[in-house]
Amino acid sequence: MKKRTLTSIFIVLAVALVVAAKFLPHTIGDYIFDIFILLLTFVASFEMCLLLEARNKTVNRILVCFYGVFNYVVLLIFKNIVSYYYVLLIQLGLLFIYFIATLLVEILAEKKSLKANFYNSLNSLIAYIYPTFLFTSFLFINHIDEFAGVNHMSVMLILLVIATTFLTDTFAFVFGSLIKGPKLAPKISPNKTISGAVSGLVGGVAGAMLVFAIFYNIPQTQIIITSFSLSWWKFLIIGLIGSIFGQIGDLLESKIKRVANVKDSGNLFPGHGGMLDRIDSMILVVTFMTITSLILIVI
Repeated sequence: MKKRTLTSIFIVLAVALVVAAKFLPHTIGDYIFDIFILLLTFVASFEMCLLLEARNKTVNRILVCFYGVFNYVVLLIFKNIVSYYYVLLIQLGLLFIYFIATLLVEILAEKKSLKANFYNSLNSLIAYIYPTFLFTSFLFINHIDEFAGVNHMSVMLILLVIATTFLTDTFAFVFGSLIKGPKLAPKISPNKTISGAVSGLVGGVAGAMLVFAIFYNIPQTQIIITSFSLSWWKFLIIGLIGSIFGQIGDLLESKIKRVANVKDSGNLFPGHGGMLDRIDSMILVVTFMTITSLILIVI
């Protein structure tokens, strides 16, 4: 219990420091946050490889782990050349090219049949998409100020992701443990209850409304709310949908572990499992928030 508590404090402090760094001058904090996300992605991608290999699936660990860096380089190259949504489209196209490159690497290795090489490449593609491609959309959010032309919008979106995810998990755990009742998905995650899931939705909404209250009442950030007509009820909807995606992400990772017949994705954090265990709820929330930010900018 002591290790788990200390680990929780360490995680909270690390996240708080990285977010606080966003206020450093000359976009220094942006790149600190980029490095932080890339480190998380690298470890989570490696753990995903291990989960796939636990089911006797062959993956190219090197290409999987460095796909996040490739994605980041593409962002840096194109973010000052084309519009926000075009960068996303370019990355989607290059994901296919990266898959073809993986297939060529497998073929050139001359170790297995063409069919086996193709299936091995598909296994790597799974890891490219989950968690790497989805989670590195955090990098888009981190640089959205440049696309939107509004300062601190990236901080607002980052806090929305963190607050929605954290309070969803917290409310689901606390009130689910107190109320108990019918299980949500006993074959996937035996400890989750319907009462916990509903409580998690309340937590997600509370997190989003907290971010709205903070940004609405600070003159320097109120311009974000007014520029994009972000009324309180829009934050409520974002928190609700974000909470749903967070809980789906949690169940998805639980299903992957269940199929791999393991309890945790790793043992990086004492009492908390691996990196993928820590960011599982956040992966789909980040993806949802990226799509939301795209809609805000385009519309």
